[in-house]
Amino acid sequence: MSESPEPIDTRAEQNLLRLSIAVTFVLGLIGVSAGLAIGSRSILFDGVYSIVDVAMTGLALIVSKLLTREGSRRFQFGYWHFEPMVAAFNGTILSLSCIYAFLDAVGLLIQGGHRLDFGPAAIYAILVSAACLVMARRMRRASEALDSDLLRIDARGFLMGGALSLALLASFLGAMALERAGYRHLAPFADPAILIAVTLCLAPIPMFSVWRALREIFLVAPPDLDADVRRILDAVTKRHGFQGYTSYVAKTGRARFIDAHIIAHASFPIGGVEALDKIREEIASEIGEGGAPLWLNVCFTADRKWT
Repeated sequence: MSESPEPIDTRAEQNLLRLSIAVTFVLGLIGVSAGLAIGSRSILFDGVYSIVDVAMTGLALIVSKLLTREGSRRFQFGYWHFEPMVAAFNGTILSLSCIYAFLDAVGLLIQGGHRLDFGPAAIYAILVSAACLVMARRMRRASEALDSDLLRIDARGFLMGGALSLALLASFLGAMALERAGYRHLAPFADPAILIAVTLCLAPIPMFSVWRALREIFLVAPPDLDADVRRILDAVTKRHGFQGYTSYVAKTGRARFIDAHIIAHASFPIGGVEALDKIREEIASEIGEGGAPLWLNVCFTADRKWT
């Protein structure tokens, strides 16, 4: 038994991802241009990070379109497994970006830092942080309404971008204050120092996304889903007098895959295939309450070797 999400949800998701691509691409171009013009490594990293995120969001959009299709002879279980693969790839690229920026900032600190014009840099940080935080809020709300992991990933990306820009703003304002207080010799270290702090704070976010995606790629059973399925099968077993059951669950992207093998007595009165289908419907109606795509198999046997 397979259930799919409503097409309208996927269309809304794709429209939001297109908006995200457009906004992120513009912010990335502004960041790279401003970083080169001002001479700020941290602003340049902000722009490059955004452009990398555009590529990742474009990949997410392709996957979102794939999820609207039925399975093929090659992908007979559908395309749900591409969703955590994209999440893992996205998180890996962003993690590597953070690591590279961290090493670059450390090298710049060792070289004695560098001077830059903090006024224009602060204006850039204000504008970009506002845009990122507005988009993060919109994407987070949409991800909850559509139950979309792809939009959750995108919302985290905007949140990271907004946090980075706010940190840049704080560093630039702090550097300006140092200069006015007579500590101009410390100002050159502000840009690489804050970049180190930001990358250390941001790196765990994409790393967590990688960890979560890898759990789905390797079909680690989600504890909550496993507990729900066992609770439902416990009730069905007791209600119909079965001997027991075995269950296997996995979550790939937004799709849930569940196999349930119910063990009956050899003399159990079946009463026709329709009776077994009614029991299947009982199980499916309770498991399917969450509304997420569901692939459900319910088998009946009197021999435990088939479980």
